[in-house]
Amino acid sequence: MIIEARDLKKYFGSIHALDGVTVSIPEGVTLILGPNGGGKSTFLKLATGVYRPTSGEIKVFGESPWNNWRVKTRFGVAYDPPAFPQFTTGREWLNLFAESRGFGEDEIKRVAELFEVKTFIDKRISGYSSGMLKRLSLAQAFIGKPELIFLDEPLANIDFDSMEKVIEIIEDMRGKTNFVIISHIWEPLMPIVDWVVVIGNGKLVLSGKAENVQEEVERLFKPHIRRKRGGSTEAPSPSGQEGPHPANG
Repeated sequence: MIIEARDLKKYFGSIHALDGVTVSIPEGVTLILGPNGGGKSTFLKLATGVYRPTSGEIKVFGESPWNNWRVKTRFGVAYDPPAFPQFTTGREWLNLFAESRGFGEDEIKRVAELFEVKTFIDKRISGYSSGMLKRLSLAQAFIGKPELIFLDEPLANIDFDSMEKVIEIIEDMRGKTNFVIISHIWEPLMPIVDWVVVIGNGKLVLSGKAENVQEEVERLFKPHIRRKRGGSTEAPSPSGQEGPHPANG
């Protein structure tokens, strides 16, 4: 297993963002699904060492990621929304990551071509659109061909062609690189993932092989429309979902 969580809890004051999650994530491509505020982004930040658990534990490659540079050099991350220093260029930012991992200009060129950032890489990040920021964030995560790549909402804020490109890249690297994809969009990704985890209300809702849980995922995330008197319709919230959460997504 590349990630193992045991009774993982993360509290922000009275808010229980994660409340006792136990799950194992194997090698391959894993999709972590959940509603906004369900806890999936908190799980990501615990797995990448941004947050420290309130209690319980999470291990990546058998070690705690918290304050552990050795583990962090083995994975890449693209967070959503992306956050960058505004007065640097895309090239300067990618160069910072490349140098920290022992790579040079050739690696920057490779990821810039992969995610089509060459046309704006030498412009200041302050002038980037949301789509440019997303593509720079994705390029950053792939620097150095890490063993594990975390992608937070990789299909957000990009056009349809770019979505198709991202899916193709993941599919091409499948079997050679491990991916953990955090998303509330599941249908375009299901054909390329091996394992699915669903987190909602801070709890583990579902975990299993993609082909074994697809029907359950559809039941959870495709609302059933009920027709009310007078011709209007209502869509009840799918099981495991909740409204916006101030601590996480």
